[in-house]
Amino acid sequence: MKKERFVGLLSLMIALCLLFSFSAPYKTVVAADNRAELTRQRAELEKKLRETEAKLEKLGKESKETEDYIKVLDEKISYLNKQYKLAKDEVERIESRVDSIESNIKSNEDEILSIEDEVGALEKNIKTLNKEFSSTYREYCKRIRAIYVSGDQSSVLSFLLFSNGISNLLTRYQMISAVSKQDGELLKKVQQQTDNIIAVKTKLDDENKKLVSTQKELKTNEKNLKSEKTELLRKQEDLLSQQKEIEEQQLDANSLLKRLHDKTKEYGEYRDTTQEEIAAIDDDIEAAAKKYAPKPKTTKQTTTTTTTTTTTKTTKKDDSSKSTAKRTTTTATTTTTTKSSSSQYIKLTYPCPSYTTITCGFGDYSGHRGCDFSTRGNVNQRIVAAESGTVIISADLTNSDGSYRSYGRYIVIAHDKTTSSGKEVYTLYAHNNSRLVSAGDYVKKGQLIAYSGSTGNSTGPHCHFEVRVGGASYSDTVDPEIYLP
Repeated sequence: MKKERFVGLLSLMIALCLLFSFSAPYKTVVAADNRAELTRQRAELEKKLRETEAKLEKLGKESKETEDYIKVLDEKISYLNKQYKLAKDEVERIESRVDSIESNIKSNEDEILSIEDEVGALEKNIKTLNKEFSSTYREYCKRIRAIYVSGDQSSVLSFLLFSNGISNLLTRYQMISAVSKQDGELLKKVQQQTDNIIAVKTKLDDENKKLVSTQKELKTNEKNLKSEKTELLRKQEDLLSQQKEIEEQQLDANSLLKRLHDKTKEYGEYRDTTQEEIAAIDDDIEAAAKKYAPKPKTTKQTTTTTTTTTTTKTTKKDDSSKSTAKRTTTTATTTTTTKSSSSQYIKLTYPCPSYTTITCGFGDYSGHRGCDFSTRGNVNQRIVAAESGTVIISADLTNSDGSYRSYGRYIVIAHDKTTSSGKEVYTLYAHNNSRLVSAGDYVKKGQLIAYSGSTGNSTGPHCHFEVRVGGASYSDTVDPEIYLP
């Protein structure tokens, strides 16, 4: 029986150990998995960077001012940006941990102050209780000593038997009752005060233990904070170094691209627009799309319907048969709502009629979501609406110093025709030298809306043309060639 009980207890202990071993360190396991994934991502990026460096070295031996070299350089910059993003995320995580530790330290310090105040109050309370107890205890001791000095007081009966008469007996009995009651209350008071002192002392001991524990935790947190801040400083320095390298590489890429485009006259964009900037522009365009939602046009159709009714009249047998026919003509007019009369589906014209050759197509490099029409170094070429619709954006994108950024002077049109599947269409015209229309204007297909230029992140005069289908955001862009002649 004892053996079975021992085996059962042992099984329970093993089960509890297994339970805690799997549940307690869950966060630690997750954190370890995250670190392992970060290590893997960093190793992968390092490998890709080494590969691009080898490609650049090989291509650079012939010439750096080539599209192939610049594409590989752009690829390298994209890997550097991803590396930078990982480092930035790690810095933010360390900053979060530092904030958490600092919060814990503040909490520890506040708790220590509170415990110290509580300990001080308890110690003061114990002094008061001890003082009261001492007074009560001295009084009780005096009472015990008085009883002892008076002789044999153990027998109440003998004290009563030696009374002189009934009157004296009753008096003595009342005295004994009063003394007994007083002694009992005094003893009860002593016991209560003793219990109070023990309770306060126990609480004081608990608070002191808690104080020691909190102080120990505070020291650990302060040590961790020092370690995390040291790590944070190192990571921030690495981050700045990475940012500087990206900027240098981007300047190099922009310089090479500019020199290449000056040779070929096939101007386009610098490739340093950030996702944050694209997202900000998207917000503006989507807000404008809601404000200037295009309305379908209506046309009237007239339908004529002719109805013929024949009536036959029959006479008696000996009379000749006679019949008459009656014809009725009815005309009905029906009003229906349709898209514009020429064609209900979108069919674009070239945005820059004098230059219809696409010099950089959709997706020719990472992030290029439109078509470029280089004007071969010529500015102020006609830019027209590719299809009829409402202008929803006509604006300049500028930096704080007044210089143009991203699309520069750009225009967005919401068209009143759809794709064959019924999806709405938006077109965007960027890097203009001047804009000739305003938001809210209705324009016809082929109408002059701007003159070409090189505002924003542009290497030279050209028109950057985008088509967005099914929505007005950057993610809705499609290859414009699908809808061009």
